Amino acid sequence: MEKKGFFSGSTLKWIAIITMFMDHSAKLLYVPQNMIDSFTPGMADFYTYLIKVFDVFLVLGRLSFPLFCFLLVEGFIHTSNVKKYFLRLLIFALISEIPYDMTFQLSYFSIERQNVFFTLLIGLVVLIGLKKFEERTPRNLLISLGIIGVGIFIAEFLQTDYGGWIGILLISVLYILREYPLVRCLAGCAVILQNSISGMFSFIFIYFYNGKRGRQWKYLFYWFYPLHLLLLLFIQQQLLLPYIRSIFSAIP
Repeated sequence: MEKKGFFSGSTLKWIAIITMFMDHSAKLLYVPQNMIDSFTPGMADFYTYLIKVFDVFLVLGRLSFPLFCFLLVEGFIHTSNVKKYFLRLLIFALISEIPYDMTFQLSYFSIERQNVFFTLLIGLVVLIGLKKFEERTPRNLLISLGIIGVGIFIAEFLQTDYGGWIGILLISVLYILREYPLVRCLAGCAVILQNSISGMFSFIFIYFYNGKRGRQWKYLFYWFYPLHLLLLLFIQQQLLLPYIRSIFSAIP
């Protein structure tokens, strides 16, 4: 029986973007309960409720990365120009690094961790290699395993977001098993389980992908990623933290 699909590529992209925003909002705007208790009564009640919402956001936020990996694989399969695809990822990896470092490393430049575009970029290079040695021979199998291994090593060495054992391995699995939707989703669940249980639910959406691109917002994710980090950083640094400082400075 043929599998029915309900979700287009654009729908999956919107789900990934929204859940990513939820995840980052919860992480960057979180305030410990002991600080909330010092807020004014109205603000304390509001933020106590918001923390409960953030707990839900953190769970839903785990859906985003597997969806972005899947969309990368689909983009690679259907792109007419893989060089432009590579260049686009590289440019936005570089553009996003300063907002990423400012947000998560509290520095304008840090080599400790790299943003998720670098994970996707390394994943794309791995896919290019896997496609080149796609013919099923023992030699190509060994070369393909080597390509995946090198990709994992580079991502782990650079400390990219989600790293090699999750990010690069997941991208590789989604590509290698693309002809077997159910097996692909089960294998993807096994990989993402290293990160979270809730991330496995993203494969429900992936399994019911209808193979259609849907309405395209070509640069939506590319620009949304650095801009939403800057927005959350602004709220954190210019609104939330000054309010907290004013509360504690008023305490004798």
